[in-house]
Amino acid sequence: MLIFLILLNLIFLSNGSLLRESCFSPIYCHGKILHMVQTAGILNDSKTFVDLSMKYPINETFDNFEEFLLKTPHPNPMDIQRFVYENFVSTGEIEEYWPTDYRSDPKLIQEIEDPLVKKFTENLVELWPTLARKVTRKVLEQPESYSIIPVSNGFIIPGGRFKEIYYWDTYWIVHGLLICDMKETARGMVENLLSLVERYGFVPNGNRVYYLNRSQPPLLTLMFALYVRYTLNYAFMEEHIHILEQEIDFWLTKRIHELEKNGRVYKLLSYGSQSDTPRPESYIEDIETCSYYSKAEEIAECYLDLKAGAESGWDFSSRWIFDKKGSPNANLSHIQTRRNLPADLNSFMYMNFMELYKMFLKLNNQKKAQKYLDLANQWKESIETFLWNEEDGIWYDYDVLLKKQRRWFYASNVTPLWAKAMDIQLLSERADRVVAYLRNNGIIDCLGGIPSSFLSSGLQWDLPNAWAPTQGILIFGLENSGSVEAKNLANVLAVNWVRSNRKAFQENRVMFEKYNSQYSGQYGGGGEYVIQSGFGWSNGVMLELINHYYRNHTFVHKKKKSP
Repeated sequence: MLIFLILLNLIFLSNGSLLRESCFSPIYCHGKILHMVQTAGILNDSKTFVDLSMKYPINETFDNFEEFLLKTPHPNPMDIQRFVYENFVSTGEIEEYWPTDYRSDPKLIQEIEDPLVKKFTENLVELWPTLARKVTRKVLEQPESYSIIPVSNGFIIPGGRFKEIYYWDTYWIVHGLLICDMKETARGMVENLLSLVERYGFVPNGNRVYYLNRSQPPLLTLMFALYVRYTLNYAFMEEHIHILEQEIDFWLTKRIHELEKNGRVYKLLSYGSQSDTPRPESYIEDIETCSYYSKAEEIAECYLDLKAGAESGWDFSSRWIFDKKGSPNANLSHIQTRRNLPADLNSFMYMNFMELYKMFLKLNNQKKAQKYLDLANQWKESIETFLWNEEDGIWYDYDVLLKKQRRWFYASNVTPLWAKAMDIQLLSERADRVVAYLRNNGIIDCLGGIPSSFLSSGLQWDLPNAWAPTQGILIFGLENSGSVEAKNLANVLAVNWVRSNRKAFQENRVMFEKYNSQYSGQYGGGGEYVIQSGFGWSNGVMLELINHYYRNHTFVHKKKKSP
């Protein structure tokens, strides 16, 4: 069976070069059935089909398909819809469960005096069990009949169409769980990701087989360190730290770029993928996007960059688009994600190195500690050399083709401040520069949150959308910088974001995936799918802000009215 799947996975371009498929499943990753269903126009969302379970064993499903083609050699959409209905089902892979450590009144709620914020926090905490899922036993018994990748522990999903684990979402979900004293659930989620690294050598985008072609922003080490800090579980740290190193090795071997300046060689990372075919979960959308090109090699490159863009978590944004002049003023067909060295990705990696350094010191492993301190210093120097702009007082992504910074505003530009990826004596001064940059560009005037960019591309990680992770990174980057001016601005931005989220919740009774930065209390839009609610990382960031700014008579609670 394995040889059969591998042979199915080897498909060639017209010039004879090897086409690298998304994964090995001949149903969920590539093949005639996937192509027929996803190009028939019978589903509003391409993700719907690849999330279905097979009613029959895989060989029987193929037999049914061959019989279907014999009887219906030129199937119309109704025929294809009937085939899907007869052979696939939308249940059986994931089930709801009740986290055993959930409580409706964690200590956080007890220590909030503001009645409006307290009620909102109660509502947020009540969302945890509604988003709790676990993989069913059926998947373990017949894994090839499902696209879900089984994991041992229960988990919190983002919500809406996102019914599985998502890598970088998990960081903010885990932080929210820890704030709510749900340490066992948080540990289970970290263990799930560790198990994926042991199986695949990296953390996939999510626990679906069609996500095995890419990762997402590398935050496993950071959430692992968070868990250890909240629990002081050093035995857990010692047992699993080698798995964190395994993931780091993936990024340092698969996503590395070497840059030369003044006779010295520097290293930075980009996002990427191992596959140059359409994303199974966005199959027809990718075909349409890359149909701009006529040469097979160009189409394959387009698919690669779409998957790299999905790995970034910013899927999609003008950040990854390059016109002929290197500007982001083009449509998605001009995506070149791998050409961009992102400020956020390299800041995350710097933080990973620093956390590993501190953990190995705790374990009295001086050799490993020094290794990661050296890597941290190396990355800090690369960030300073290629991403920091002294004139503008901000960091930018770097274009490896034109060998220059991309001097457009993106919320991710501030990530090095959050990471403290600089000589520590510069931190407060740099924070003041960032505040000036934000004020001078009118970025802080948006009542609904800091926008992802100021470019109205129609893509969901551009204007007008504001996303919880970037708000948390920006706010806490300012808050923890040591600058009084930055701290004051962080307070203002935190109040604005809490107010906007609370207003939207009051009106809709849900938390959203993204919000409209231009208007307080309005959800966002754009992108490849309709607005989603739930929502894991929005809840996590909100709890993080409430925990810091509204608990125990903090600055905002004393000085500001209820949002």
